[in-house]
Amino acid sequence: MPKVALSNDLVREFVGSAHADLSKVQTLLAQEPGLLHASMNWGGDDWETALGAAAHVGRRDIAQFLLSKGARIDLFAAAMLGELELVKSTLTQYPQQLHALGPHGITLYQHALIGGEHAKEVAAYLKSLLYKDEEGSAHMIVVENRIEVRAGMADAVLERFRTPKSVHTFKGFVRMDVLHAAASEETEEIRVCTTWESEADFQAWANSDSFRHAHAKRASEAAAKSDGQPAHGSAHGGGHGHGAHGGAQAPAAGEAPASGPIVGNKVTIYKVVVSHLPEAAAAETV
Repeated sequence: MPKVALSNDLVREFVGSAHADLSKVQTLLAQEPGLLHASMNWGGDDWETALGAAAHVGRRDIAQFLLSKGARIDLFAAAMLGELELVKSTLTQYPQQLHALGPHGITLYQHALIGGEHAKEVAAYLKSLLYKDEEGSAHMIVVENRIEVRAGMADAVLERFRTPKSVHTFKGFVRMDVLHAAASEETEEIRVCTTWESEADFQAWANSDSFRHAHAKRASEAAAKSDGQPAHGSAHGGGHGHGAHGGAQAPAAGEAPASGPIVGNKVTIYKVVVSHLPEAAAAETV
């Protein structure tokens, strides 16, 4: 006698329950044992079993119950459960599985992370494989100069960034973004953010003759002003955006100059950890 196909609504209920409700999973499986291996297609070829559901949300108790009933273990569940030897042997034989995606596009590494303390060795192992090619390699950075300006005087500083400077021609320079906002009734804030392919590229610019000459020129212009006012933009180190770094003429963080638009500034270097581009998002929806 042929088996009757399971109701799509029943499969949906079972797989959905496996994300959070062990009691409901136990009840439904007792009523219909065929649910154990059933998969739900959520659309876009996104297939998920009850074990897959429990694995990606870190429900160790539900996953172990399903496995005790004969569910077919997969690499993602093994990672969440902390089955290090199983994960290692599989990836040794099939290394491309390191980049396989589970239900909802969730990675193998994410499954290990959600496994918490039980899966910390698996997470460490997967991380070592994922990032071993990046050890010692250059990381993209963003260098931010946060400039505090007297209220109503921001335009005098912003004008220096209307046209490209020599920094834009240097190796490793990616882009510059100049941000402006009112900070308080007394001050405005300008953030000059330059993105570089590596910190070495940024340091090469900061120690270049071009950098030094530009800042020396601005300092000379400031000293020559008979009224004691700094030359336009000189307090900002020649308008490059990171004057406080590498011996520039900008005031140190928290140190207010005697006159001029700039109250103080602070330079911070950030390592770019993650970047998401529009085309990447489009690829995920295909």
